[in-house]
Amino acid sequence: MNPKFLLILLLPLVFSCKSKSKTLFTLLPASETGVTFQNTVIENEQFNLYDFHNVYNGAGVSVGDLNNDNLPDLYFTSNMSGDRIYLNISKKENGSIKFEDITEKAGIIKRGWSTGVTLADVNADGLLDIYVCKSGNYKGDLRANQLYINQGNGQNGIPTFKEKAQEYGLADTTYSSQAAFFDFDKDGDLDMYLLTTTNMVRNPNRITVPVNDGTGYSTDKLYQNNGNAKFTDVSKKAGILHDGNGLGLSICDIDNDGWEDVFVSNDFLPNDLLYINNHDGTFKEMAKEYLKHHSRFSMGNDVADFNNDGRMDIITVDMLPANNEQRKMMTGPGNFEQYDVELNTGYHSQFMRNMLHVNLGKTPDGRLLFSEIGQLSGVHSSQWSWAPLFADFDNDGLKDLFISNGYLRDITNLDFISYNVAYEQRNLGNLRRYMIDRSLELPSWNDVNCFYKNNGDLTFANTTQNWFGDSLSVSNGAAYADLDNDGDLDLVVNNTNKPAYIMRNDAGKANFLKIQLKGSAKNIHGLGSEVSIYTKGNLQKYHQAVTKGYASSVDYVIHFGLGSNDKIDSLEIVWTDGKVQKLKNIKANETLRLDYVNATISNKTSKQPENTLLADVTSLVNINFQPKEERYVDYNVETLLLHKLSQQGPKMAAGDINNDGLEDFFVGGSYKNYGKFFVQTPSGKFIQKSYTDESLLKGEEDIEMVLFDADRDKDLDLYIVSGSNEYPDGSKFYQDRLYLNDGKGNFTNATNQLPVINHSGSCVAVADYDKDGDLDIFRGGRLTPLQYPQSGDSYLLKNDYGIFSNYTAQTSADLAKIGMVTDAAWVDIDNDTWLDLVVVGELMPISIFKNNKGKLSNLDTFPNSDGFWNALSAGDFDKDGDIDLVLGNMGLNSRYHCSLEEPLKVYGADYDDNGRWDGIPSYYINGREHPIPTRDDLLRQLPSFRTKFPNYASYAKATMKEVLTDLQMKQAIIKQAYMQESMYAENMGNGKFTLKPLPQIALWAPVQSLLVEDVNHDGNLDIMIVGNAYDAEPIAGRYDSSVGLILMGDGKGNFKPTLYDKTGFVADGDCKDIIALKTASKNKLYVLSQNNAPLKVFKGK
Repeated sequence: MNPKFLLILLLPLVFSCKSKSKTLFTLLPASETGVTFQNTVIENEQFNLYDFHNVYNGAGVSVGDLNNDNLPDLYFTSNMSGDRIYLNISKKENGSIKFEDITEKAGIIKRGWSTGVTLADVNADGLLDIYVCKSGNYKGDLRANQLYINQGNGQNGIPTFKEKAQEYGLADTTYSSQAAFFDFDKDGDLDMYLLTTTNMVRNPNRITVPVNDGTGYSTDKLYQNNGNAKFTDVSKKAGILHDGNGLGLSICDIDNDGWEDVFVSNDFLPNDLLYINNHDGTFKEMAKEYLKHHSRFSMGNDVADFNNDGRMDIITVDMLPANNEQRKMMTGPGNFEQYDVELNTGYHSQFMRNMLHVNLGKTPDGRLLFSEIGQLSGVHSSQWSWAPLFADFDNDGLKDLFISNGYLRDITNLDFISYNVAYEQRNLGNLRRYMIDRSLELPSWNDVNCFYKNNGDLTFANTTQNWFGDSLSVSNGAAYADLDNDGDLDLVVNNTNKPAYIMRNDAGKANFLKIQLKGSAKNIHGLGSEVSIYTKGNLQKYHQAVTKGYASSVDYVIHFGLGSNDKIDSLEIVWTDGKVQKLKNIKANETLRLDYVNATISNKTSKQPENTLLADVTSLVNINFQPKEERYVDYNVETLLLHKLSQQGPKMAAGDINNDGLEDFFVGGSYKNYGKFFVQTPSGKFIQKSYTDESLLKGEEDIEMVLFDADRDKDLDLYIVSGSNEYPDGSKFYQDRLYLNDGKGNFTNATNQLPVINHSGSCVAVADYDKDGDLDIFRGGRLTPLQYPQSGDSYLLKNDYGIFSNYTAQTSADLAKIGMVTDAAWVDIDNDTWLDLVVVGELMPISIFKNNKGKLSNLDTFPNSDGFWNALSAGDFDKDGDIDLVLGNMGLNSRYHCSLEEPLKVYGADYDDNGRWDGIPSYYINGREHPIPTRDDLLRQLPSFRTKFPNYASYAKATMKEVLTDLQMKQAIIKQAYMQESMYAENMGNGKFTLKPLPQIALWAPVQSLLVEDVNHDGNLDIMIVGNAYDAEPIAGRYDSSVGLILMGDGKGNFKPTLYDKTGFVADGDCKDIIALKTASKNKLYVLSQNNAPLKVFKGK
């Protein structure tokens, strides 16, 4: 079976964009431009999907001034019909873009299957040379890469070339995708990185142990320039060891240390790679350490500072469509078991969508962290995509995004694939013939190339119809350049089986600056230099590297859009060897020429680390504890869940258990694993202590806990909520537990003083709600196990000198089945001295129960606030004398986007009469409500639906009205989410609140815990936020973009988001809770818990 078919069985894809009449770009006809090139691919006995699985991957284009006339020329690669080279003969005075085909005159040789191309001055003579990569179902020399050395201009200014790859040592015969030239060892000349793929592996999606020793079929290569027109393969010596399936290549200084690094995006299972330069001629692969996850089928990539913060960010593209029908036609089951196997085998977390990795800089301990925010930014699904390019197309000072799209045959159709699998099992000997013939019947996946305008707030607007229109194509390689020298960036796109696109940009009157670099003697075009410009305090930064996108390279002329600014306040260029040149007051709308000879040695000293608010003291406090979570896969039982319900801890509780004036804390346990106390000593270190007999097998999951005086003996007792989703409702392992303290930190089990509660719980909140002198308990019900989305059972437990009774019905008519509760707090919201109860949960609104002298009534204060609420906390953030709320939700960086008009819903009922509820989730795409699950997942839970959906096509078109009958709709309990944002709820008095979203960075991931503290000691309350969720179903992918955040309050209800560079607070794992501890000094300790990972401790300064 061909791997490209098998690979798609797991996944989702495809985007359509619409058009308008007037567009920013004008598609110019060949009759006007003279560019008649077309990359024609015709399947045959040698080149077909079965024998060469990259047969439909297309080709590239490079742009550069080959004859030094200040006009960018074009080189197109062709898979089958021969490369073409076009000389730019445009005349600025008449505004034309015109080219002449000089292929034969230039000496270009037709040979083999060309893929990527890049232009570089390989021999340092001031003339751009051409390096062409080769692949294809060929043997030996027909796959040898070509190096065309520029011989200078002949008659009529036409450059000529001689092919000298063998002479230079660069006639590599690997299946090559692209090459990039850069000075990795800082010896002044240009070395070469070669990106490779392979046709030697029949199923590159099969799980095998990653090859990381340089012996893989598709390990990339690094060629070192010896300085004598010879290159030597130094791959293994330099640490280029990881096997891949390379489709994208970028050179960048990702860690801002002045040395160029390499980013590689790999198709299929192999991990994307980030080779960090060690400054000694070697690299270290760090993608798994720096990136939390990456694209599953990574195509092209680009690296650029898109948010103008001075750090280089990364985008990779994949195959995810925004169109529901195409997603359902190509997405197989969400296989969490396979996902786990991949992780345990050594693969990174991978999900099928475009990824936008924002560079957050180095942590205090030197780690480089990225947060992936493609879904929040709006660029995660753009079709079967190839070339992403960051560039300022509208000259407003912000880098926009172009993505080329399409595929020659729609090989992702699951009806087609499933038939092929069945055929293979019956007719193994005839499979090749059958596959070749059947693939010819598949339609082309033509689509629109997409444009995204940078909004300046980390989000993008899809401007495809305004900027481009609706021209359909199968587009692959792409490059930008100012072809007509009018001050804006035009685009050139290499299409498969359609003439190439020459797209003229008509950006209008916005200002710009163009920069030409004249570098050192052996690096004349200044590759590796970085240019920074400042206009009215705003930074733009550009790293000079031309290999970008997919199989292509862009022009060497650097371009900055300036918007309405008519000058640049200052400019700094840092050349590859570290020398610096600075200029001030530069006029706009010019081409500035910067010469290396004017640079000087920098006297800039290394930036000293800032003094942060907190310090990581984990290694100093004797806390060496890692909570353990036994493996349980909820999806094997309830395949329609959006996330696990069994992976919620550990939570913690703080308090002085031995009455020595120092606060201790308890960490909850899990099935088979007991929680532990950590007792603080005067030295600031902790002693680990058990709380019960651990010789017995522990069956409970500790979901939340609290330390409080349950029996009025003036010490802190321990209450533990039991929960999870692993047992049926009514199990004894859902019974909460109570342990009484003897005043010295020793505990005795007193669970017999609680009522029987054999239902899964979530949270506990303690208060003397009835003012009788002892502390009562609200115990939240998380869910009815194995019956999602049924509400859990919540309880109000009245305390009578340490004996607790169920007082729920007597206290409130609405509380017991309020919903799938996740958190609660007692807060006097109306200053009447009676503590009210605030409750939040999953697919339920923010609920406030007014305390009427011991009776609770639901106020319905927040209508239509239903969300995926995880956490809440309270404080007077605006200093107006009443208590405000802060609430943690799922966030906006999600596959799902819900609103009041288009909520996410779950339809719950027993549709197949088997005694078990089935919760079918839905969401809106393009205004229509569709089921979220794939057909395979729906039929696993509801096999009877197979008659309704006999194939993938019938299901792909279905809305929820086709999935459920009118009767089933009426029988279902429908729960919904209207909000995703985490919120600040300002108390306006009189029972009224105003909801305001927290700052955007707090919406990058689910918030799991909120700690209200005055962290910076300015008298205003701040909010410490931790989150993420690694338990999401594997098609949507885990949430992991939170790195720990402190929102600094100003005492007026406003918050300034502050990251680890200022705070020293790093919480980038699967974080579940954060607590504060008083110590012997004035400085508090902050303890962070993570699922299946060690505790971390931070100390205030």
